[in-house]
Amino acid sequence: GKVVTTAQRLLHSVDIKLSASPKLLMEMSDVRVKNGEMAEFNCSFNGQPFTGVVWDHNGQSLADTERVRRSQSGGLFSLVIQSVGVVDQGVYRCTATNQHGQNSSSAQLTVEDGQSIREGDKYRIISRFSTSSLELLAPTKEDSGEYTCKASNQHGSDECSASLSVTGKSDACFFPLRWLSLGLLLVAMIQCVITGSAPLNVVWLKDNQDLPKVPAQYQTFCEKNKHTLEITRLEAADRGLYVCKVSNNVGTAECSMELRVIDKPNFVKPLGPVAAVVGAPLHLECQVDEDTGVNVTWTRDGRKVHQSPDCKLSFEDKTVTLDIIKTTLKDCGNFVCTVANEAGSATCSTSVKVQGKSCLLDFHEYCSI
Repeated sequence: GKVVTTAQRLLHSVDIKLSASPKLLMEMSDVRVKNGEMAEFNCSFNGQPFTGVVWDHNGQSLADTERVRRSQSGGLFSLVIQSVGVVDQGVYRCTATNQHGQNSSSAQLTVEDGQSIREGDKYRIISRFSTSSLELLAPTKEDSGEYTCKASNQHGSDECSASLSVTGKSDACFFPLRWLSLGLLLVAMIQCVITGSAPLNVVWLKDNQDLPKVPAQYQTFCEKNKHTLEITRLEAADRGLYVCKVSNNVGTAECSMELRVIDKPNFVKPLGPVAAVVGAPLHLECQVDEDTGVNVTWTRDGRKVHQSPDCKLSFEDKTVTLDIIKTTLKDCGNFVCTVANEAGSATCSTSVKVQGKSCLLDFHEYCSI
């Protein structure tokens, strides 16, 4: 059968209804940073094309400045705030709008001002003569930051500072799907968000094997902590399990996503001509070669046929059926079955003729002994 021949560029595609308002795929997370550090919010929606995207802080719309930057990559929206201060605390909201409606996600930003450190289970302070030291007994990544030692007497004060960076094990997570279903000849983009201490080594695998260098339809890109694998002109051989493996001097991490490559449905057994009798059941049946993400629609003389107690619609094991319990003269006409998925659609039709019971048959039934 025919396949889609126009390449499209998709970030993610799974049963997207184009007539729906934006759907939230990844919610924003609350952020807690120290005074002077950077804060970043991320969220994701489907429902493109978007007619507008608005970020606001405590209900006030945000615009790009030297310190505040908004960005968009497909359905992924990001807000970065440099050198945060106490005035930046509050609720941040991202609202995405398309022609059918809008949706939003929000999160809280908390800015921690400098706090005095006291001895306890976490810290130990040792001071001898003119020397003082601070020991962190079980440091974590949250302990990273700038530490300041202040000394004072009756004549004045002085201070010195040092920056502490606690490295951690690398971590990787696919964004935002665990599987992706696309049609032949489309373009797939699989994105992985990676956190961890540099330097990081990132490797992409397919079915536990290194990606082939030939053909060149596999391309990898990196933008900050977002690593992308792009596959151009999908073929059936591209289906499989894709793994992003990342490592640093502390450890390794990996995550995976299944890519399903589908073809447009085609009829292997179309509808045939049917003659029915009033009062008798009517059965229409056809078969397709693809059922992944397939939606079925029936029409009679251009009007959609709906499921009802008198009309049963079914789609199982690639077989499409329409059953009318008791046929009437109104059931005659041209029936069309349409099957469609992301890769395309196909139709088949048949003409149904309904005959009434003959007068002779009615007479014999009336006169029989």
